[in-house]
Amino acid sequence: MQRINRNASFYFVVAAIGLATAWYFNTIAILRGQDFLVSWFGNDADLVLACDLLLTAFAAVPFMVIESKRIGMKNVGWFIAAGFISAIAFVFPFWLAMRELHLAKNKLVSKSVKSGIAVHSVKQGRELAGGSLEVFELEGRRIDVWLPEHHDELSPLLVAHDGASFLRDTAETWNHQNWGIPEAIAAGRVVTPDGRLPITVGVYRLDDSLRLNELAPQDVLEPHPELLNQIDPILRPANPEFMGNKYQDFLALKLVPELSRRYGLKLTANRTALMGSSLGGLATIYGVAKHPEVFGCGLALSSHWPLGGQQMVDLLLELLPPQGAVRIYTDAGTKDIDADYYPWHFAAGKKFESMGWVRDVDFRTELWPGTGHKESWWGQRVEHPINWWLNS
Repeated sequence: MQRINRNASFYFVVAAIGLATAWYFNTIAILRGQDFLVSWFGNDADLVLACDLLLTAFAAVPFMVIESKRIGMKNVGWFIAAGFISAIAFVFPFWLAMRELHLAKNKLVSKSVKSGIAVHSVKQGRELAGGSLEVFELEGRRIDVWLPEHHDELSPLLVAHDGASFLRDTAETWNHQNWGIPEAIAAGRVVTPDGRLPITVGVYRLDDSLRLNELAPQDVLEPHPELLNQIDPILRPANPEFMGNKYQDFLALKLVPELSRRYGLKLTANRTALMGSSLGGLATIYGVAKHPEVFGCGLALSSHWPLGGQQMVDLLLELLPPQGAVRIYTDAGTKDIDADYYPWHFAAGKKFESMGWVRDVDFRTELWPGTGHKESWWGQRVEHPINWWLNS
């Protein structure tokens, strides 16, 4: 058994003891009618123990939240809530045990880099097309990077939203699906004019509940919040704050320069692309509009045009720079919720033409009949937008 699993076992044992002792002695105290407050704060010795426990709990809970976000561990709120009905002596070691299992599952082996930010090589059982998958953290976000076996300063760079379902192995994603980028490359479906395969990057969210806040085009929705009324109330953000501009600035002004330094890239806009699906498709187009000096191409799959409909089409595309400055690929399927997307998809094509953009040169709109709204469908056609970016 690996050491990390022995660590988890140790914490599980401590958690079990903590749970058993807490419930046993709590039950006795309740049956005997003992006063908890008096017992906790009855004398100076009691105060020492009470303050010791409370301060430990106050330190442990923020650590659980921060560390869970750092390593991508979900449902930390349930652990904290459990502390109110059990005991911190159970919850904290149990969380530590689950943390060890989470780290073991990701199989992250640390090594140092010049920038001082931890990098991990991820050893997967899957085929990585001769390349490698690395993970690092930047400003609290996990960043996954697929590096081709051969890369140099002129290698193109592809940055994608929703990293948790992009490059990770299907055994680790929430729905057991991913975009199949290395698999498409291994199968020879991605073709480049000079043989340089793109360094491909998946960017994680800081908080899954803030997906719409970060990915929605802020300069469109902030002056028109009524557009949110056109989507399912369940999908509307509980926090009304729009964070799209901050997120796009992070990608263009912090992440891309960091990637350039790490991998010795001499990037130009035409060799740097942004990619996403659904709401990430809108974020892709918006990112190109906000930072055309960094991202010269946007690859948007199943773009979520129903968020605003025709208004979203008009207002978002009008934010793009003049014809010839950047390129946009967008597509849609016809099944699942994509069935509501493709009418607006055609409207986007007409809008591009009305702006003087040349079809298949400045923009490309594709319809994929019989496909739906999930990673397995996007993975089946992922080479088409990538090849269009790299070869035209």
